[in-house]
Amino acid sequence: MKKVIMIVAASLLAFAQCTLEDMSWTAFKTPLKLGVKGTFDKIAFIPGKNCLDGAEAIINKHSVNTGNPDRDKTLDSAFFSLLEGDIRAKIVHSGDKTMDINITLNGVTKTVPFTYSKKDGTIQARGVIDIFDFSGSKALRSINKACYKLHQGKTWNDVELTFTIGTQKPSKTETIIDQVKSMM
Repeated sequence: MKKVIMIVAASLLAFAQCTLEDMSWTAFKTPLKLGVKGTFDKIAFIPGKNCLDGAEAIINKHSVNTGNPDRDKTLDSAFFSLLEGDIRAKIVHSGDKTMDINITLNGVTKTVPFTYSKKDGTIQARGVIDIFDFSGSKALRSINKACYKLHQGKTWNDVELTFTIGTQKPSKTETIIDQVKSMM
């Protein structure tokens, strides 16, 4: 019984080591393809094996945050409100420097390739989605119309996605496992 408890405790501790430190996006406007950066204030994160495989994020699309409240209202009303459901992302496979993420947007799920690197206790990843792949042409037309003058008639359909997962050093995990052992 102690062995089963230790395995479960070790598994839970392995998952607990990972935290989503940042998740952001860059959309593009104008013929010069100027970037507009943003994030979401309400993101639920479930860590995966080794912080990656199986990790999942559930994003409240209405919590969009670009640092500009007026822009956020426009994005919510003229873009995100036209999309079905919340946004979901789940890492389904990771290799040495690449991973596949199932992204669900507007009720459509697509597997999107990402690249990533590990450095100084963080995992940084980057990928690109095409709004058209998620049946988002209506929402894209709507935001283009709402911001036509500001975007000089051009709102791009590709969006860069980035995220950072923080990991704790193994020595802390070993200390926690030792504490669990001492409690048995």
